Amino acid sequence: MNKRILVTGANGTIGLHLLRELKQTPWHVRALVRSTENSRLVSSMGAEAVRGDFSDLPSLFEAMAGIDTLVLITSATPQAAQQAAQQASAVLHAALESGVRKVVRISAIKADATGPTANTVLHAATEDELVRSGMEYVILRPNLFMQNMFLATQTIAEHSSFFFGMGDARMGMVDTRDVAECAVECVLSDHFNGDIFEVTGAKSLSYFDVASALSEELKRTITYVPVMPQDVYDGIVGAGWDEWIVGISRDYAQAYRSGWGDFTTDAVSTICGRPPRSIKTFIRQVFCAKAALSVSIGPP
Repeated sequence: MNKRILVTGANGTIGLHLLRELKQTPWHVRALVRSTENSRLVSSMGAEAVRGDFSDLPSLFEAMAGIDTLVLITSATPQAAQQAAQQASAVLHAALESGVRKVVRISAIKADATGPTANTVLHAATEDELVRSGMEYVILRPNLFMQNMFLATQTIAEHSSFFFGMGDARMGMVDTRDVAECAVECVLSDHFNGDIFEVTGAKSLSYFDVASALSEELKRTITYVPVMPQDVYDGIVGAGWDEWIVGISRDYAQAYRSGWGDFTTDAVSTICGRPPRSIKTFIRQVFCAKAALSVSIGPP
């Protein structure tokens, strides 16, 4: 049987890799998109693009028609403070009413109603609703993304340094490719139905460790400069970021700084049958290539 999958958030970092992997399967993949540009992007990945929006219930019902499995990815947006839980609830309502059998949810690290960030609390509300819905589910909670290093590409290229608010804390950083591939396995198999996984890399790393790995790859010294979480807030507010995004960035930095993310699990090896990608693999295969960094860029 050629089952049908709907992916939301398909044009994001996790979603695009998910589409690449699902393209290799016999499943029919549909992607919910909001723009013509995103339609072209997901179509190039072999997915059927369907225009819709979380706040447009009729479009959700149209997108859900004939779907067996929903991969629910939502982004942290300014609107999330007021609407994310309601919009995710609308998606789950449309899925349930449309006869969707299973939901694979990309959630957030340690989602909890008493968590340290607004994003943590909102994801916990969606998880709770999904569990109570009666649909089959798998929930994946990624730790800190290695891909967050792309926020530092300019300062690395120009000054051989980068700044974050986590201090010397260690975190179970994970490559988003591993998160996407875990999601694919949970789509293709029902073996993990009913499970909730905290998804991490193989080792808990500090940004000092990341700087060392970058230095080795780029053949020049890269320095990590810890700053206070409030300094992170002040700096990116000054750069014009939305205040809600800035607020959760500060709160996440403070939580990680306290050791909140200093743990690893065997989720990737359990789900995918292989170890997670290392920070060195991420730097070599993704970061340096996409950031156009090389040994010839920046000061010696």
